This record gives sequence, structure tokens and C-alpha cells, in this order.
Amino acid sequence: MTKFRAAVFFLAVLAAPASAGPFTPGSYIRTVLDASPTMRKAEQSFGQAENAYKAALLDAALPAFTFSMSDTFYDESDPSPRFRKDEVASSLSASWNLYDSASSPLRRIKTARLDYEAARLDLFIAKQDEAVKALNRFYALYSAQRRIGTAKMNLASRERQYKDTNEQFQSGTRSHIEVTQSEGDKLDSELSLAREETAASKALMAFNELINAEPGAPQTVEISTQSAAIGLPLPKEDVAKALENNFTLRRQRLALERTKLANRAGVLSNYPRLKVDAAWRKTVLGLSGAPGGFGGDPAYSLGASLSLPFGFLGAQNYLEVKNLEAALASAGLDLENSVRALKTSVLSAQKDIELQVKSRQLLEFQVKAQSETIENLLSEYSLGSASFLQLDSSQTKLLDSSNSQITAANDLDLALANYRVLLGEKIWE
Repeated sequence: MTKFRAAVFFLAVLAAPASAGPFTPGSYIRTVLDASPTMRKAEQSFGQAENAYKAALLDAALPAFTFSMSDTFYDESDPSPRFRKDEVASSLSASWNLYDSASSPLRRIKTARLDYEAARLDLFIAKQDEAVKALNRFYALYSAQRRIGTAKMNLASRERQYKDTNEQFQSGTRSHIEVTQSEGDKLDSELSLAREETAASKALMAFNELINAEPGAPQTVEISTQSAAIGLPLPKEDVAKALENNFTLRRQRLALERTKLANRAGVLSNYPRLKVDAAWRKTVLGLSGAPGGFGGDPAYSLGASLSLPFGFLGAQNYLEVKNLEAALASAGLDLENSVRALKTSVLSAQKDIELQVKSRQLLEFQVKAQSETIENLLSEYSLGSASFLQLDSSQTKLLDSSNSQITAANDLDLALANYRVLLGEKIWE
């Protein structure tokens, strides 16, 4: 892709309008990932690691070539400045490390492969993080929009109560205090609705931010959750699945393996180091007017070298090896702690999900029962057979239960998404 086409694509992404249809969690995640600068940066890092891996393969499989040209413009024997083609010296050389006991080509390939795999996992982790952030923004907007509906229903109920209270006050069956309390409840409901509308506006701006839409662009969100059909209890085998597939733990295992390779190379570099190298060089190339020829050219060589670095009586070598061993042991202990923590996290998440499923089921029942109670009480209140306190208490309970039901549904879906993250699943697919 040319720079011009890349720039046009980048501007098109920034200017991409919001989806014409309603957003679902999946479609919103995909849109967020397409618009995310964080993802573009992670993909660039992955591309760099991939190129480094390919370079390491080529470096191990092929010799390194060097071409040079030189000329002398001035020297003591001929002080006048000059440039003569026939005096230009040129050479072509190649070198190839065949063996190195401390840092062999094969070890460099392994290191580059580990870096490549780690970058791939970093890309997956970045996608997971962006997907979780998108889900939080999605459910924040979904919750805020539903709370507006709940607040409007509560306000309608309070307005009806206030109207009935005022009419009954005129007929002498309600006191002035009840009228004042009913009016205060109505005003409080109006303020609650204003608060929910403000919260929804903020949630909308945060929602649009991740998809590069205008802050105030209206959006419709909908969910089709399967959380109610979760089979409980969740399988204990998920612990083993998490230990095998969790992206962060896999990334840490790669880091430990890389530390082992570096540790081994560091240890071997403190012992006699054997290197075997092949070389080729040709200095008479026949370039820039200089005559070509072979006359002893080119030169080939195959040699070995043995070196032994050591500090005072070997004490420094010994201490360096001990430090490397300690660093490797420390990395192993960090991995052990991560394994223990992941086990606990999976089992704790299972308990939280089980509790949230039960809580959601109970709240659904409570909202349904309290909605029916409110309808009956409003009818009785308008006839003067229900007390103000009964109706006020029921309305408050219905509002609280409705909002709790919204929160419970959102929390359960988010908990399931985070649980899938623990298991190492690609929640963006």
C-alpha cells in the first residue's frame, strides 16, 4: 500500500460514520477494533517482530555480504587533489558463522521465534483489552438508556399519584401534608430523570469516542444474551483450560523460555567459547576503470577460534553465572505465582457468575411482582383505600429493583466476557 493510499484509508477510518443499524456487543467490538489506534500500534509491533524473525532465519541460513569502495584524494607523495577511476579500490566479502558455542545461529532463531510468538500474544492481549473496554462502554450506554425508561415510568407513576392526591385533597379525603409529600416525590422523580438523561449523554459520548463518531451522534444498542441459559455449576475443567490457553500466562511462559536461552548463552560465554567461521573475499573486481583479474584473488578461509574470558582467578565469572541462575529462578517463581493466582481467579469468577445468575432470576421475579402491586395500589389509591406510605414504598422498591435488574444483566454479561478472557478465548470473534 502506498503512502497516499494508506493516508486515505486512515482518514476514511477517522471519518467513518456510525453504523446505520443498531449495535450489538459483537458489532460494536468489531467497529472499535477497526478504529482503534492502540490496535494499529499493536499490529505494527507484531509486524516488526515478524520481520525480525525472518531476518534471523536469513542470517542463520545465508552469509553476510559486504561491498566497499575507497579512493585516496590526497597524500604526501602527490599533494594535488585528484580523483582517478583506475585508483579506486573495491572489494566484496562474505562471512558466515557456522558454529558458536555461546550464541549459535540456531539459538538466535529460537530467540527470534519466541519474540515473534510473544508479539503475537501481545496482539491478542491488546485485542482482548480493547474488546473488554468496548463491552464496558456498550453496556454503560445500554444501561443508561434503559434507566431513562425506568425513570420515565417512575415519573409517570408519581405524577398520577400527585394528581390523585390533589383531587382527594380537594374532596377532603387527603391532607395537605400528603399533597406536599406527593409533589416533592414528583419533583424528585423529575430530577432523577434529568440525572439519568445526563448520564446517558455522557455514556453516548464515551461510546462514540471508540468508533470515531461525533460525540452527540445518536446510537441504538441492543443485546441478545444467552446468559440465562448458563449451565450451573460451571465445569471445574475450565481451570485446566485457563492454565493452558490464558494469553497472559502463555506470554509469561514464553518470557521464561527466552530467559532460559539468554541464561544458557550467558553461562556459556563465561566458559571456553568455540567459534567456527567461513569467509570469502575478492578485492580485484574490475570496477570504476580498475582492471579485473584473479591473481591470488579471491581468498577463501575456514577457521576456528577458542577464547576464554575470565576475571580475577575466575571469581567474576563465577559470580556472573550465579546472578544468571538467580534471575532464572526468580522468573520461574513469578510464573509459579501467576499459575496459582489464575487458578484462584477462575474459581472465584465461577462463584461470582453463579451468584449473579441467581440474583438476576430473583430480580426478574421481584420486578414483575412489584409492577403488579403498583398497578393495584394506584387503583386503590385513586379510590382512597390505599395509604400514601404504601404506594410511596412500593414505587421506591419498583424503581430500585428495576435499576438493579438492569445492572445485574449488564454485570452478568461482562462477568461472562471476563471469564472467557481468563480461559484464553478470543472474545472479539
